[in-house]
Amino acid sequence: MHLRAEYCDGFTEHLVNWVLEAAHGTAIIEASWRGQGCRMERAFELAFPNSRIRECADVLAELKPVYDGRVDDFPQYLLAVTDDHRMLTTKVRAGIRWPDEDKAAVDSFMRVWRPLYSEVEKLLAIPGRSKKRK
Repeated sequence: MHLRAEYCDGFTEHLVNWVLEAAHGTAIIEASWRGQGCRMERAFELAFPNSRIRECADVLAELKPVYDGRVDDFPQYLLAVTDDHRMLTTKVRAGIRWPDEDKAAVDSFMRVWRPLYSEVEKLLAIPGRSKKRK
């Protein structure tokens, strides 16, 4: 199994973007952001058990391909899982008030997204960046 997670900060002070690719017990993260007057780029590696990829696949199997919160310049999140039999992909464009029919689905997505996001944010350790982001 293979997991790809993509994050785009939207229009913020740091303009953070990153991609996480995970397979075979390891994740590679390539990130970029604005800092110290220039664009910064870093790559990281971390242990990433296949059970986490399976957890994402189980959630994505129940979701639509896109949820659009219809707010410009808010973050965008993407999770994609591929295995020998299928490819599951869901993209969430953040919003403020989700329609009732989408709220539970977006909450499910965010339950698997938030732990990924937290791990990457810790690695980036961007000075001045809020630790309360989702």
